Amino acid sequence: MSAPASTEREHPTVFLHIGTPKSGTTYLQQRFALNHELAAAQGLLWPGPEWTAHVAGAQELRELRRGERPATGGAWDRLVQDALSWRGDSVLISMEWLAALASHRVATAVESLRPARVEVICTARDLLRSFVAQGQEMTKNYRTWTWSELVDEVLNDKGGRAHRTFWRQQDLPRILQRWLDVVAADRVHLVPVPPAGADPEVLWQRFCSVVGVDGSAFAQPERDNASLGVLSTTLMQRLNLVADAQQLDLATYKRAVQNAVAFDVLAPRRKQEESIGLTEEMDGFLRERSAKMLEEVRSQGVEVHGDWADLVPGDPLRGRLPETVTEGELLQVAAEALVTLAVTTSEEIDGLRAREAARLGPRLSRAAGRARQVARKARRR
Repeated sequence: MSAPASTEREHPTVFLHIGTPKSGTTYLQQRFALNHELAAAQGLLWPGPEWTAHVAGAQELRELRRGERPATGGAWDRLVQDALSWRGDSVLISMEWLAALASHRVATAVESLRPARVEVICTARDLLRSFVAQGQEMTKNYRTWTWSELVDEVLNDKGGRAHRTFWRQQDLPRILQRWLDVVAADRVHLVPVPPAGADPEVLWQRFCSVVGVDGSAFAQPERDNASLGVLSTTLMQRLNLVADAQQLDLATYKRAVQNAVAFDVLAPRRKQEESIGLTEEMDGFLRERSAKMLEEVRSQGVEVHGDWADLVPGDPLRGRLPETVTEGELLQVAAEALVTLAVTTSEEIDGLRAREAARLGPRLSRAAGRARQVARKARRR
């Protein structure tokens, strides 16, 4: 149930951007973080302003047990207090993990923001592109299952880890319903991601129209969350198996494998590799499932900002099946990636040495001068 309008007007409207994953979330988050001062000038607070504040808040919500409340002074509470104390018109909190929250955590998130008016924004791609994008994204996030295992579990509704993880993050009507249980339909906004090849400004303008800012002058972020090609995705799955066998903790994995290898080395290879493709059977399954899901979404009555047709799968995705990647191809990609990583690391070390030399040089010179003075005085004695 919504708070009375008179009470809501005393506080900003809080927009919760819940994802889904691979629906332009990284692009939107980086652009708002980069331009948070311009947004604030228009009355929109991007709390943090580092996006890591949103990540930490969402992580705390994900770990809440039924009946628990966010810790006072914790990551989520800090976002809430920043939001409720903002004197402008609106606040934007964005993290795609919110899409997969269980119902009791959704209710807790909304209730914690009362008496502010809470509105929900869900960006979403068509299911065909979402499956391929989410599949390789899960591989970039320490998932050890193979592409064939993911396809088999989803296609045959086997209910394994890959199946549960994918649908928890991409079952659009179920995701929306969890929020609709506590937020009125006219306060839940669905923003379709434009077709492949479209100008990113289209998604940006659609999103900005929901939060009520003119983002035309907002600077572009330098880096996005680029998808991996078929060879790199297969290599990452092998790396995950090794990391898992070595019991690599998540923080080390993110720093040494996800960031250093997936983002910095493999993602830039994207144009050199074929995309991941789907069999006719999987293509047909996803199209049929998409039609049923979109019919459910239509009946939910949420506000749609953009072209509804963008959520309907388009042409079949051309590409290569990951199971056709050979050991020789994997070895070549691994060798190229290792050389790139070695060169990059060496350059970073050289740069660090140069910066330290520049920083410490004057100090060393002064220390050497003082040492010479002391030596001269000692000789005079």
